[in-house]
Amino acid sequence: MPAHSNASADLITEQLPCLRRYARALTGSAISGDAYVRMVLETLVQDGVGILGPDANRGTLFHLFHRIYAGGHLELGDESPVPDTLGPGALLRTLPCERREALLLTAVEGFTADETAWILGLPLEVVEHQINLARQAFRDGLRSGVVMLEDDMTIRLPQAGDMPSHAHASGGGWGAGLQ
Repeated sequence: MPAHSNASADLITEQLPCLRRYARALTGSAISGDAYVRMVLETLVQDGVGILGPDANRGTLFHLFHRIYAGGHLELGDESPVPDTLGPGALLRTLPCERREALLLTAVEGFTADETAWILGLPLEVVEHQINLARQAFRDGLRSGVVMLEDDMTIRLPQAGDMPSHAHASGGGWGAGLQ
């Protein structure tokens, strides 16, 4: 086995948990996400890990995932309805696909906007715009005052009048980093 094949196999083994996390968040379902990851692995077995190229890196693996993901969406019938109160997962599912992809690749997986543009095959300006729109949707969701954190646990964020006076002075708190 050539050295780059060993390196690619190591890369796949190392990045598989990250790819699964991303696929599950992107599709909103463990079943759908894992089905896409399985398709990536089947492609790598069928075509050989060499399809990632001699300079394979994390981005090339995610790029392959997106080539497969863009090829057709699976309908597994396992998606749950979006609840009335939107938590992070439910809010993600309401975003258009390109926004969801761009946000997850940068905010969760740590890719730069340039790397994300290459992975998705989109111009950098489009990716940056999609990221900004996705972040705005999350800010708006936080401002609505109701966030679902777990399946059966809903909290209402304090409104400005509900907060102690010392909380206003610090400028911190919920969503401060999202400004």
